[in-house]
Amino acid sequence: MINLLLSLAAGAVGFLVFYLTGVAHALGSIFPGLVAAVGTYILLARRTGKQLEAVMGVAQEMMARKPERAVQPLQDAFSLSRWQFGIASSLHANIGVLLYVQKKFDEAEPHLRKGAATLIKLWLAQAMLAAILYRRKQYPEMEKVFDAAMRGNKSETLLYGVYAWCENQRGEKKKAIEILQKGVAQNPSDEKLKTLLGRAQNDKRLKLDGWGEQWWQFWLETPPMMAGPAGGAVFSGRQRFGRGGGFRR
Repeated sequence: MINLLLSLAAGAVGFLVFYLTGVAHALGSIFPGLVAAVGTYILLARRTGKQLEAVMGVAQEMMARKPERAVQPLQDAFSLSRWQFGIASSLHANIGVLLYVQKKFDEAEPHLRKGAATLIKLWLAQAMLAAILYRRKQYPEMEKVFDAAMRGNKSETLLYGVYAWCENQRGEKKKAIEILQKGVAQNPSDEKLKTLLGRAQNDKRLKLDGWGEQWWQFWLETPPMMAGPAGGAVFSGRQRFGRGGGFRR
């Protein structure tokens, strides 16, 4: 928000400089004003993005050493949400992921829901929210969350796998096959999805262990062995500010 206001102020200054000095008439002064506003916004957004990247780095390091303290750096970073659109929802999404992989599902849910407000759907956070709904047998809402996540993340093959696994486990084998067929159509070179589709079509158990820790961190199956107390949590993405807000994988 503050970044936007400062950018508008810079645009107004740019307009007035050209107009009041007689360099250009009112209509001609609009373009330099726009350039000043856009340029200022990009610079400020990048600055805020770098600040958040530093916070994410601290939280990632804490996750490896002291998982129970990893959330605090992200909580402290909410002050940045005053500066840039999308930061609050993105922080909520990542806090939800960190809590989820520690099996604190009830604590994770409100953060994962708030994370859905970002313009760019963070697929890992949304998939974890859907997994919580699966556990509660809230299947209609589960499907809505999965479908929303898939619309903006068609190249995330594990998303198709997790969605299909949940449908298959509740007896909706036809839906599971349809989901995997969509995934293969969008990612024709992905062998893991093709193998999973073949198993679904042959009425075999869906095995997602080919995705390794990315799959086990959903805790939908008991992992054979996990690296670290929280199963190697992965943040839901790299920051890309100024492009719809938030950050993505």
